[in-house]
Amino acid sequence: MLVLSLDTTTSYGSVALVSEKKLIAEINYLSPSTHSRQVFEALELVLKISGKSLNELDGLAIASGPGSFTGIRIGLSLAKALALASGLPVAAVSSLQALAMKLILPGVRMISPLIDARKGQVFACVYQVENSRLKEILPAGVYEPEQFLAMIPGGQPVYFIGTGADAYLPLIKNKLGQQAVMEERSYYLAAEIGRLGESILSQGKGLKPGQIEPVYYRPSQVEEKKTDRTKD
Repeated sequence: MLVLSLDTTTSYGSVALVSEKKLIAEINYLSPSTHSRQVFEALELVLKISGKSLNELDGLAIASGPGSFTGIRIGLSLAKALALASGLPVAAVSSLQALAMKLILPGVRMISPLIDARKGQVFACVYQVENSRLKEILPAGVYEPEQFLAMIPGGQPVYFIGTGADAYLPLIKNKLGQQAVMEERSYYLAAEIGRLGESILSQGKGLKPGQIEPVYYRPSQVEEKKTDRTKD
């Protein structure tokens, strides 16, 4: 199965081709703005360097969030357009789960991916690793960092990863001490999105364009303004 995957949920944008869990090609870039130009260029480059075309694909995989509202919308719009044009199914993948996949390593039992949500919040969850699979034990959502850290079970090391972990490193160390383990890994997720997406697609769980929904976990600024106007 040949899967094209996209991630525009943070400033670490990426596009990849994955087949049978193996990475065929990947383009990573750091977006200073909205991904609107870079993701299209990365898509063209991935196909060019791999020697593949859209009509050879078996499916698409997209990071549906959480993350930047604008980035999510751009990525989903591109995935929907490609799906409409090709008729390919789409796998919607959690960016938190993709981050956590980077830390499935020998000896790691608990992983907490954190994405900086700004406004003093993080998108986060906690996974238990069982037989190289991720089991969510603290639900994914938007949290105040101190509140989230207080909910983490004790008794074993917790491996943190993500822009939220970078943003709140002193707080994490202060609250959890030696229980907190910080691992340096790339935040480019298209390869992990592709592998997770391939698993979803191989089970026949791909979505049609109209079925793909963003994962925000909190209202966007536009929605908040609408709510405020309604209250007024």
